[in-house]
Amino acid sequence: MVSQKQYERVQSYIHKGIEEGAELLVGGEGHPSGFDAGCFVKPTVFVNVRSDMTIAQEEIFGPVFVCRRLRYRGRRDLNRQRHKIGAPPLRERDRHPARGARGLSDAGRPNRINGMLDDPDAPWGGFKYSGVGREFGRYGIEAFLETRVILE
Repeated sequence: MVSQKQYERVQSYIHKGIEEGAELLVGGEGHPSGFDAGCFVKPTVFVNVRSDMTIAQEEIFGPVFVCRRLRYRGRRDLNRQRHKIGAPPLRERDRHPARGARGLSDAGRPNRINGMLDDPDAPWGGFKYSGVGREFGRYGIEAFLETRVILE
C-alpha cells in the first residue's frame, strides 16, 4: 500500500469482513509470507458476501476482491446502490439491453451489452460515492486539459 495509514485501512476492512461473517477464500489479515516489513497486504478474496456487509457497501482500494450476488428486481433497485462505477452485466437474452442500460441513470458504465467486453476508447468513471470524473476516451483526456481563451 502507499502508506501505513492505507495499509491499516485495508486491514480493518479485511478484519470487518471476517467479523461480519464473510467467507474468506484466500488471503486474510496480516502481511504476506516473506514480507514482514512494509505495507504489503495479502491478496484477499471473500465469497458468500451479503449486500448488507461493510465490505460490500464500501470501496476498499486494496487487493481485496468481494464476490457477492446482487439481487435486484429492476433498475430502481440498481440505482439505489451507493457506489456506481459500473453496473451488473446485461445479459444477451435481454430483449432491449440498450434501453435497460439507459435506465441505469447513475452507473458509470453498464457492462456487457450483447457480449461487448470493453473498448479502451470508451470513457468510464464513477457516480455517487464512487466519485466523479472520467478515464479513457475524449472525456478522460479533457480532464488533463485547460481551456484558455485570448480575446483582442
